[in-house]
This record gives sequence, C-alpha cells and structure tokens, in this order.
Amino acid sequence: MKVINILGSPRKKGTSARIAEAFTDSVAKHGAEVEHFYLNGLMYRGCQGCEICHSKKDHCILEDDLTPVLEAMRTADVTVFSSPVYYSDISGQFKTFFDRTYSLLDVNYEQETTISSRLPEGKTAIFILTQGDVEEKHTDIIERYRPFFDLHGYALKTIRAAALASGRPDEDVSVAQAEAARMAENLMSIEK
Repeated sequence: MKVINILGSPRKKGTSARIAEAFTDSVAKHGAEVEHFYLNGLMYRGCQGCEICHSKKDHCILEDDLTPVLEAMRTADVTVFSSPVYYSDISGQFKTFFDRTYSLLDVNYEQETTISSRLPEGKTAIFILTQGDVEEKHTDIIERYRPFFDLHGYALKTIRAAALASGRPDEDVSVAQAEAARMAENLMSIEK
C-alpha cells in the first residue's frame, strides 16, 4: 500500500502534522510505503485557470514543486490531507494546492458526465483539520470540501481536533492521534 501525507500547515510539527504523523507511523508499521509532502516548504503557484489540463493535456502544465505531489496522488492508495483552520477555512498553503488538484479531473462539457476523476478507483482520503475554536464551529469546512473529494473518487474519512485554544503547536492532541492510529489500523486490516 502506498500512502502520501500532504501537510498543509506552516508548522512542520504542529497539531495537524502530529495527527497525520500518528496515522502514517501506524500504516508504516504494517508495511505501507509512506511519502511526505510539506507544502510550506515547496515553491508553487495556484491554478492559473488556463484549462490546458482539460483541453490539451491530462495534467497540470505548471512545472513546479507541486508536480511530484500531483503525480503521487495518482499512484497513492491513501492520501492524508491535513490543515489547521485559519479564518474559518483551510490554510492558504493547502487551498492553493487543493485548487491545483482540478487538473486531476477530466472536464468535458460535451459528454453526459461532464466531470470525472483521472485518479484510479478505490482510493481513500484522510482529511485532518485542527482548530482553536470549539467543536461546534467550522463544521461546514468538511461539508464544503466533501464534493471535491467525491469528484476525485475518494472514500473520505475525517478527523477533527477542536478547542485547541492556546494556539501552540505542541498542544495536546493525543485523543485525535489515537483516533488516527485506530483509523490506520482498521484500514490496514481491511487491506490484508
């Protein structure tokens, strides 16, 4: 099994990164191949809206540090997406990356099904969100992004860690880390 971990926080060892690491450490113990991408350490641009990925090519024509990330998404069985919640949404690093995944969709308005995924079927997405605000706030983020995960054909699993009020990257997220490890164990037992 191939797992890629896309870290959308500017904090390399922050709360969302540590929860994602609990998942990837667990799958790695069971023999999964894991590759990590730290978005804040990459140089990339947002989607340019050029539509070349839908009119002439089957991939994004921008060649930057996101190119290997988008390619890895094609071959990964499981993709871990993690982001802190900033200003009631995902981080800017993550949103800029996520817009570029538009190139992984086939868009043809002359077909009955106008949008379909270019990713092979059977993939799982783990969407991890952390926030300082209380549990009841920002629940809409998952619902806003779910349709995009659906378009890509992902079976979506989510983990949210809320009420991390101090804003410190070393805040206690042990409950969410345990949830991530359990999720990984369950996923690996299904694969066997």
